[in-house]
Amino acid sequence: MLLMHLFPGARYRLPPIPQLLAFGRHPHAAELERRHDQWLRTSCPFATNAGRQRFLSHRSALWTAATFPTTEPVRFHDLSRLTSLLFAFDDLCLDHTDSGVRTAKSSLADCLGVLKGEPPSTEYGQALHGIWDGMGLRMPPGQRDRLIAALTDFARGCFTEMVSRADQTVPDFPSYVRLRIQQSLAAWIYFILTEYAAAVDLDAESREALDGLHWLSAEHLLFANDLFSFRAEHFGGDHLNAVCVMTAAGASLQNAVDELVRLLSAREHEMAAALATLRADASPPVLAYLEKLEYVVSGNLAQARFAPRYHGTQDFIDHPIGQGTVTLWPDRTEHSALKQKAE
Repeated sequence: MLLMHLFPGARYRLPPIPQLLAFGRHPHAAELERRHDQWLRTSCPFATNAGRQRFLSHRSALWTAATFPTTEPVRFHDLSRLTSLLFAFDDLCLDHTDSGVRTAKSSLADCLGVLKGEPPSTEYGQALHGIWDGMGLRMPPGQRDRLIAALTDFARGCFTEMVSRADQTVPDFPSYVRLRIQQSLAAWIYFILTEYAAAVDLDAESREALDGLHWLSAEHLLFANDLFSFRAEHFGGDHLNAVCVMTAAGASLQNAVDELVRLLSAREHEMAAALATLRADASPPVLAYLEKLEYVVSGNLAQARFAPRYHGTQDFIDHPIGQGTVTLWPDRTEHSALKQKAE
């Protein structure tokens, strides 16, 4: 399919998106972010100091503050650091040259080895080792094994995407959704980490009963991310995004946004109904898990509305993007409501 190039200043009208799921922000977010950023300055690998400063400007700990607002501080610190390391690895996978692929593969293999108790041999493995030293002791053995399996699937999806980026190919929409959800979205990693946040270890029967909810959750996460990350990815030359996939198939930008909002809104309603049904006869561990999962899904959407990583500015942190006109520039997103407020 042919890619559609958007010119700087392209606009669309964002329709309203329903908010039916519980949401919040961690009450100690500021203190926890400072602790996370200190780790980021000293222990997370970056090629240059400028790259580190750019990553710090993304305020990535706010994703954890929005998705795990009721998690106790020790586990929050584990999750915020691991999330930033995954974000950094995601950035690493944007380099689809031969050397970039080799670096990504060796780093991922090293990280999987660290999770299995092996000593680190790369910067990424060393950073993970510092997290896993305590986190691995707090995580039950079976949960650790499931996390390793999910990370392996995630890596496979990332490498598949690297080939697609190098070839400048865009899959059809069903193939794209299947690839992202089954592997490279990291949703299945976060379902396990949500158990960790809730301090529960769900048995196989409970997890199987949640399969339908997990698929809804994964689609919600994907559609929310793609709707708001589209600008940064498109102008950065990364076209593996639902909006790009739809426009490559012939949709206009506005039609693609409208369809993605329709899909996201449907998942919001379906998740709210599914959660109510599941809670009716759930065990205490499952109830604890469902509470945390609801926050993960709603918090991911809330964070996507303001993420500096997506929008090139911190202006939306206190004024998230909502219904209105969105203007896309190579370096930033503009929104009509914020412009009117500034004027």
